[in-house]
Amino acid sequence: MELLFTFENLLNLFILTGLEIVLGIDNVIFIALLVQSLNEKDRFKVRFIGLSLALILRVLMLMSASKIITLTQPLFTFFHYEFSGKSLLLIFGGLFLIIKPLLEFITLFQEKGQTVPHMDNTPRSFWHAIFQVILIDFILSFDSVITAVGMSNHLPIIVTAVVIAMIVMIVSSKAVSDFIYKYQNIKIMALAFIMLLGVFLVANGFNIYIPKGYLYFSMMFSVGIETISILLNKKTKITNNIL
Repeated sequence: MELLFTFENLLNLFILTGLEIVLGIDNVIFIALLVQSLNEKDRFKVRFIGLSLALILRVLMLMSASKIITLTQPLFTFFHYEFSGKSLLLIFGGLFLIIKPLLEFITLFQEKGQTVPHMDNTPRSFWHAIFQVILIDFILSFDSVITAVGMSNHLPIIVTAVVIAMIVMIVSSKAVSDFIYKYQNIKIMALAFIMLLGVFLVANGFNIYIPKGYLYFSMMFSVGIETISILLNKKTKITNNIL
């Protein structure tokens, strides 16, 4: 047991935890958009229950990592493209991430100039939201699972890193959700981010690899500009109130 607490393993734990947190950013943004139609009490429940079940699913995936890796083996070839279980999952998951924000954009345009209606707090919408949280985490966790298995041979180290990252996601999801709910422009950028992520996943499914760094950089740059705009608007309002 003490061999797990070597400098190398602790360093792997630190790096792996950081990677898992970064790879979980898209999950947090998606969940923040997903729970907006629910009331405050149910938002917390969906975030907590959904991510907790997603954590259990991710640990099970890690424990069966050898099976997960076999999903990268080609199943068939079509027009010179090799398709594996993973690539098919990425394609259909990516299409899901493209279609859902598009429907949300349509809703936003329809409700422009009106009070945004609240969805009925029915068990269907509640459990449907939890199901979508688990589904999207399952789709987006392949990269993190394969990364984790590739970085360390010690399952306890990997599971610890994943648990820490998921706890960070649970804690930060409320702040991200509140921020997106308060500022409409941020919500639009978040929807665009999810759509772009869907495009990245579909491209990846066709073996066209696009570094996610470009996506994260463009998103952070846009959020930075919008944050500056929000701060300047607040400063202007304060100045006008004083005058």
